Amino acid sequence: MELDQRRAVSAGARLVLDWWSQRLGESGTDAMRANPGLTAQVDQHVAQIRRSVGDASGQVSAVHLAAYADGVSDVAAARGWSADETESAGWHRASWPSLHLLAVCVLAADPA
Repeated sequence: MELDQRRAVSAGARLVLDWWSQRLGESGTDAMRANPGLTAQVDQHVAQIRRSVGDASGQVSAVHLAAYADGVSDVAAARGWSADETESAGWHRASWPSLHLLAVCVLAADPA
């Protein structure tokens, strides 16, 4: 039964990360290709997330990453942030939560 629970938790985490990827990751990744400055900003967020939730070697599990993303988005939303901001204002004006969640998407695509 423990193995089934782990699989269920992992599957739930992948759903969360896939949702964020669709919501921010795809457009953000496109913007990063066109803007090296954005890429540098997101890389700094990636490093911060690895230090926060990664293991000793910097590996980040999908479960920890999904929980972290949910926590960041919940706190940011409570302070008025919306994931829609990049649709209207573009990535060049992205706030800290959008950049941070884009970094989550980058890590989810390549957790190594």
